[in-house]
Amino acid sequence: MTYKQLWNDMSARLGDEAPAFCWYLFDRSFSDVRSDGNEVPDECVNRYGECVSRVTSGEPMQYVFGYTPFYDLQIVCRPGVLIPRYDTEVLVGEAIKTLPPGAVFADMCCGSGCIAAAVLRHRPDTRAVCCDISEEALSLAWDNLEKYGLADRARVFRFDVFGSWESFPLIDALLCNPPYISAADMEKLPENVRREPAIALYGGEDGLDFYRVIIEKSKRCFKGPAHIIFEIGYDQGAALTGLSPHPCTIKKDLSGNDRVCIIRG
Repeated sequence: MTYKQLWNDMSARLGDEAPAFCWYLFDRSFSDVRSDGNEVPDECVNRYGECVSRVTSGEPMQYVFGYTPFYDLQIVCRPGVLIPRYDTEVLVGEAIKTLPPGAVFADMCCGSGCIAAAVLRHRPDTRAVCCDISEEALSLAWDNLEKYGLADRARVFRFDVFGSWESFPLIDALLCNPPYISAADMEKLPENVRREPAIALYGGEDGLDFYRVIIEKSKRCFKGPAHIIFEIGYDQGAALTGLSPHPCTIKKDLSGNDRVCIIRG
């Protein structure tokens, strides 16, 4: 099989995901591969077959590859931990711009650690406390922080948002991409998203459970005025504005949807 033939098969079976597979399998662009008449090594053909089988069965492509691009990083991905999305880069950008000098920030519900890693990399004056209820997530977050030499500026620990906050460390800001999918929307998720952990997706009947608890319980954690940056669902801006006792600013993503809520108190 030639590269051109394999590309035709890849394009037919994977659609929009085919270009990403080219980079993963060959470290080459699809425009290069699709015109190459040379034979593909057998090991590459076999690897392609295995990967396509996993993806077409519904497994997320990022779990198959073992990484995903995020901000200017390549974040390691593993089954059992939420996959970083481009939408979350809006939160990171706001944090990089607005964190005070020398800030200690929390990356709450940290998952893969992508938020903390990106902010720490671009704001070398800051430090992070990363927390999640999932041990799998904490292990992966640590690996991603170590990968970029950021672990010496971060603390990673298990934390239940719905438990006691008495021992939570003092912080200057709280960054959080919490589970925010409602019960109704959970029923509509595509198969590949259903392969991600429900604990990282489901935000209660109306999708707002985590926001309510964090807004209320985090009050004691701030060294000064509250500074919270949440990722939110595309239709949750008005709800967050109503939940917060402080002024809110809603930021939109590249599609024009509500994506980030900034609370300053």
